[in-house]
Amino acid sequence: MKQGIHFFTRCWEWGARHLDRLLKRVAALLLFGLMTITCVDVVGRYFFDMPLTGSVELTELLLGSLIFATLPLITWRKEHISVDLTDSIIPTGVKRVRDALFSLAVAFSLVTIGIKIWDLAVRSQRYGEITEYLEIPLYYFIYFLAISCWLTAVTSLVLCITQFCGKQYDNQEDATC
Repeated sequence: MKQGIHFFTRCWEWGARHLDRLLKRVAALLLFGLMTITCVDVVGRYFFDMPLTGSVELTELLLGSLIFATLPLITWRKEHISVDLTDSIIPTGVKRVRDALFSLAVAFSLVTIGIKIWDLAVRSQRYGEITEYLEIPLYYFIYFLAISCWLTAVTSLVLCITQFCGKQYDNQEDATC
């Protein structure tokens, strides 16, 4: 059992390095796209009296994608907002168990949310939902949101396992695990 857990963790570590780079690049491209759209829209609106058609739609799609693309990265680095009022009086072993159980609950929640979002994507594809002005199919983005939820769930599950084992990675902020 323990060998299986270590094998799973090693596989995740290898995949996580590549996924980390990929998601960082995707997030950078999305952010650059948001910046470019905003800049072109503002310049067009104020200097040429011609705003960028569909800029609101593009901004909404790219912003949602940016948030969900970075969710696995934020989870892996333990950069979520947390309140640690009692951490100074709780023993390290209890904190480790608490954090592992929390990661397990997050993983379960995100799997459930991912399933619901996937169902919405299937329905969106079946109905042929598109954006109003640019007629961009919405289901591509909705599928991406579901996949991001599942990647974050796997990330939380790996955190749960590593917290029980007492393992800490260099890119994680919490040094008390």
